[in-house]
Amino acid sequence: MYLHELKLWNFRKYGIDGEVFESSEPGLKVQFRDGVNVLVGENDSGKTTIVDAIRYVLRTQSLEYIQVEEKDFHQNPVTNLRTTEMKIECTFRGFSDTEAGHFLEWIGFEEKGDGQKEYILKVWLYARIKDNSIYQYVRAGVDIEGSYIEGEARDLMRVVYLKPLRDALSEMTHGNKSRLAQILKSHSIFKRTKDVHGNEIRHELEDKYNTLKDSIDDFFDLSKTEKGKEITETINRLLGEKFLLGKDARTAGITLTGSDLVDILKQLDLILEKNKSGLGSLNLLFIAAELLLFEDTNSSLKLTLIEELEAHLHPQYQLRLIDFINTNKQYGQFILTTHSTTLASKIDLNSLIVCNNNHVFPMGEEHTTLKPTDYRFLERFLDATKANLFFAKGVIIVEGDAENLLIPTIAEIIGRPLHKYGISIVNVGSTAFKRYANIFVRKEIPLFDVNVAILSDLDIRSLEYYEGSVPTVTIVNDGFINKLKGITQDINYSNIPEFFSTKTEFETFIQNNKTIARFPNQPKGKLSIKEQLVQIFDSESQTELNETLLTSLRKEKKERIESQWNDKFPVKIYLPEHWTLEYEIASSKLYKYLCQAIELAKIEKSNPYFSVSDDDFNSIKAAINSSHSAEVLIDKQEIFDVFQPVCNSAVSKAIVAQYLAQILIMEKELGVNIEEAILSDLQIKYIVDAICYVTEPIISESENQE
Repeated sequence: MYLHELKLWNFRKYGIDGEVFESSEPGLKVQFRDGVNVLVGENDSGKTTIVDAIRYVLRTQSLEYIQVEEKDFHQNPVTNLRTTEMKIECTFRGFSDTEAGHFLEWIGFEEKGDGQKEYILKVWLYARIKDNSIYQYVRAGVDIEGSYIEGEARDLMRVVYLKPLRDALSEMTHGNKSRLAQILKSHSIFKRTKDVHGNEIRHELEDKYNTLKDSIDDFFDLSKTEKGKEITETINRLLGEKFLLGKDARTAGITLTGSDLVDILKQLDLILEKNKSGLGSLNLLFIAAELLLFEDTNSSLKLTLIEELEAHLHPQYQLRLIDFINTNKQYGQFILTTHSTTLASKIDLNSLIVCNNNHVFPMGEEHTTLKPTDYRFLERFLDATKANLFFAKGVIIVEGDAENLLIPTIAEIIGRPLHKYGISIVNVGSTAFKRYANIFVRKEIPLFDVNVAILSDLDIRSLEYYEGSVPTVTIVNDGFINKLKGITQDINYSNIPEFFSTKTEFETFIQNNKTIARFPNQPKGKLSIKEQLVQIFDSESQTELNETLLTSLRKEKKERIESQWNDKFPVKIYLPEHWTLEYEIASSKLYKYLCQAIELAKIEKSNPYFSVSDDDFNSIKAAINSSHSAEVLIDKQEIFDVFQPVCNSAVSKAIVAQYLAQILIMEKELGVNIEEAILSDLQIKYIVDAICYVTEPIISESENQE
């Protein structure tokens, strides 16, 4: 038995059009898996509302008082008027025959695709406001009316609920409101039993307690000779002589109160060590105690709601806890909320439910455009630094450290600081951006309201890369690819470049893009698959590489990639005109700053203990300005010469980007109009466009005046 679906009509932020009837579409519908479900998303995205809705209907094991309040009714954001009725509906599936037996009065059947029948139970809370009073009831059944569900049946549906910022210490400490006492009282060890005559048998703990109670009572008894007698005599002397009326013959005594099992349990504490434990350890202790009952019973709903699972836990504790929850199915269903990127990165993607803009987006395979291989890839590589995409208002996906370091600086300079807009940069470190971007591409409505910009290189080298010798190349077109596919499908042809300049390049591509470890062996005397592929390569005509051909290839590749992505809302891809980020900057008005950053990176490489000073910046800046007078480089050889140290890995791209970001900020602080240089340069316009897509468009002066 598990919670399969939750529907909300006019509950808090999830309003509807019209009245609450069975036929009206809910303001929110979310389906859960039998197992672990993790709600993620930014603050106020609806996670707590979903959890509260469940416990409003089902109540909690801790017997907390829950009552619908006026603010639980949806308030129309336009009229500011609250609705006068609301409804929360929970649907359960997965019943065993034993579990179904507890709900015979309300349970129904539903036909499955294989001709089998499945138990189904709907339980709903309806509330309305009338004459300034709130009336609510809980019903269950398969028809519209249903019937009231109370007593034992409803008690069997109570959930374990751990609120955010929970006070584990007070919950596990003795007292009348002790949660520990409630847990223990419900355990089978402490259930009341009867003898053959029907008389209730005292629990052995009561006998042990009463033995202790007698000893303590004797210690303070006035008729005994124990030392505690002095305390009791002093109290009674003061009462008799000073406080009470003369004829009042009552005497005070010190005793260990309570003698039945409930009183005993309320005096117990759950501790981890003699000294006071930290909040994280107490939180784990609290969760362990709550799960105690789930090990003790198999007949009721096993559903645990935990808000902010990571509360007070460092990352290693978080990982151990989620691993335990994932692998121990006997504890039933979990619905968790988290803001932890550590947890979000380690949870099965199919278990995630992203809350965004008054909608929920389950990440299961039936909802996304991700392929099974994508899920396996993301399971391996979706770490905590990338999982922040689930909590962002917008996402920029980049392929490397240079973009990761430089783009926030450019965004800051043009007045769109990413942190202000809640934008996350996800550095995928490769061309695997499509696996991450497709997380946001849905198969059905609603669509994600999170703009996702992909910044990728075009990766077609300039002619100057070939060191002055104009090569002849084999052009990769559809006909060539189809011939290769006719030999084998076991190559990832999506990674194939636009041309190969040598046979070695082609053979390297085959080796690096095989989708299986090795090709099947060919019969004796026949060419191997690799030899057949090379034979096709050799048979292709070659073309002399020139600037005209490169321009055509770049245009075709850019249009092809953009057409593949820019109809996949909310994802858009942004590509440079020529090659890479650094090459575009070398072609832009920022090229002198790039030259300075490269020189600083060279110095750091030769001297790891180098600490750059203002004098270093100034001297290198003066030298670059002296040797480069042009505002923008026109000659392609000069552009390549600037770019070459990055191209041939003479310096680190990341270190160059770090210095370049620092230089741009310094120049802005000195009064240089870096913002104008960036906004007016067509070579880096694609970067600006990507930033504006995930933040907000740039409004021109003419548009402002209108």
